[in-house]
Amino acid sequence: MKNRLLYGSFVFILILISLNCPLMAQEKIILNISQMVALTISNNLNFKKASYQLNNAELDTRQLDADNLMTQSGMLDRQKELNILQQQNTFQNQKEQLIIQAVDNYFRLALAEKDITRKEKNIELQRAVLHEVEAQVAAGYRIELDLLQQGNSYYDALFAYEKAKLDYEQLLIEVKNDLDIKEDTDISVAAITIPQLTEIDFSTLISKARENDYNLEIKNIEIEINHLKLEKAKIEQLSQLEITKLENNLGIAKLERSIIEQDLDYQMITQWQNHKESKNNILLSEQSLRQMEENESIIKRQVQAGLRTEDELLSATIGVLDAEYRLISSVRQYYQAYLELQRMIGILNEGEIG
Repeated sequence: MKNRLLYGSFVFILILISLNCPLMAQEKIILNISQMVALTISNNLNFKKASYQLNNAELDTRQLDADNLMTQSGMLDRQKELNILQQQNTFQNQKEQLIIQAVDNYFRLALAEKDITRKEKNIELQRAVLHEVEAQVAAGYRIELDLLQQGNSYYDALFAYEKAKLDYEQLLIEVKNDLDIKEDTDISVAAITIPQLTEIDFSTLISKARENDYNLEIKNIEIEINHLKLEKAKIEQLSQLEITKLENNLGIAKLERSIIEQDLDYQMITQWQNHKESKNNILLSEQSLRQMEENESIIKRQVQAGLRTEDELLSATIGVLDAEYRLISSVRQYYQAYLELQRMIGILNEGEIG
């Protein structure tokens, strides 16, 4: 089946991945989730740039420490820490986006491949039905309008198949660009496996999210800096006007922290509900697939006994493919919700994806 996917209205040369050694073109490379994530992170130029920028920021801080050994102050230390945190936040955000994007690309490819398979089977079914209608019209049991309608159904299925192939080829170009691999590589994705659906305690999520949230940590440092500025102003006996303004700035920073906490709590409970719903969707999709497979098995035995037609068996097979497509879609939604939760509590790591 996968070899036939290489042909259609448009033919693209698929790409071969080279991992430290040259390989011959057209070798089939099958990627799992972990490999998709690793390639995306290691080959993304913007992420490499962010890594250098973070390293420079850390070096600048070390140089600043060396230049100001005799003039250290609490305010200066907190300002340096704030600068590093902001750079780390930018770096981590880019990394997390790449991980989520790579995982989603894996499922987009899996869905596109399955979509081609089911649409090709539908062509076979519509073609078989078309031949039956042609025979019935010739025998006088059906009218020409029936033949016209079935002909339209057949060509609709054919066009849908060709569009699915074109969409898949365009998706391959996009994904290969994200992976930064050569244009003569033939890639596919490994079979989908159902993840372990574990329970997650909401109170633990909230605690970890607040503990690891960069924006909250940055705001806490800003509050400390504002507090130090206020204390310094009082010691230096600045005007009451200036002191009042600094007090207002401290109050504003504390309110902003409360707003961040409220927003974070709301986002966490929303995402937690999405995660629970995505787990239920997987269970329902698995049940539907089992029913479709059982139905196909029954019809297959009935066909062998001469009680059902090959067209009915083909229709049942399409039902199985549709159920498989829905299951892949459900697993994709689960990963989207799960990875977003991991991102929000600050533990999203490429080494644990797969």
